[in-house]
Amino acid sequence: MSKVWLITGAASGIGRSTAELVLERGDRLVATARRVERLADLEARYGDRILLDELEVTDAGAAQAAVEAALTRFGRLDVLLNNAGYAHLAPFEQTSEEAFRAEIETNFFGVVNLARAALPVMRRQRSGHILNIASSSARFGGAGSSAYSAAKWAVSGFTESLAKEVHGFGVRAISIEPGSLRTNWTRVARGHVPALLPEYEPTIGMIMKMTENVAGNEPGDPAKVAQVLFDLSRRDDLPEHLILGSDALARVAKAESERTRLAEAWAEVSRSTDIA
Repeated sequence: MSKVWLITGAASGIGRSTAELVLERGDRLVATARRVERLADLEARYGDRILLDELEVTDAGAAQAAVEAALTRFGRLDVLLNNAGYAHLAPFEQTSEEAFRAEIETNFFGVVNLARAALPVMRRQRSGHILNIASSSARFGGAGSSAYSAAKWAVSGFTESLAKEVHGFGVRAISIEPGSLRTNWTRVARGHVPALLPEYEPTIGMIMKMTENVAGNEPGDPAKVAQVLFDLSRRDDLPEHLILGSDALARVAKAESERTRLAEAWAEVSRSTDIA
């Protein structure tokens, strides 16, 4: 059966790949972006099966309006793909409060705004899928990405809680946690790096060199991620978290192993706070 999607950040990366796929498969789509003109080719190709909506995800009222537009045009909403997001690489100390908050607002509260708008619709339908793009960075903090990691950890935890709340009335929520994908993410993340204080050269300076080498050679394929997302939209038996990419699997496994090791090493201290 044809489904109705709402995708944020549909103009590029995972969002664009998924938009193309769902339309190819016969689904209908509200495609949102800050610059919807970049989606004009899809509108020309698919006509009334796609609705373009200029959306700033940090605006809760605009998020509500986007969901209402989906209902007006298509009569329902089956799949919400919260994909809009970005990162800026910089030391926390050299990240302004304004820049830090802006990243949290887009990457986390954008997800919250759309979920808040979509959930009443899905609850009334007794069905729906909320697919939240987090990151493998939701499993480990990386130097130079304090705001991004904080936001993605928040998305992951929010989604896990939400999944437990909505499962009983037919709605599914899942945190998608990909590794490096061959998109423009790395270029954008490197685009506003300040001149590093010398103390950060051994850590964030090294990461900047690594990302320079990785850019354009990322192992992840956004088209294959889109295929996974489409398949998830047809399933009821979803995990609360799904890691995508061999690089993400390896890094998450390493981080989880170290976390377990440290928990065991500090277990005596942990237990020492119990009431005797």
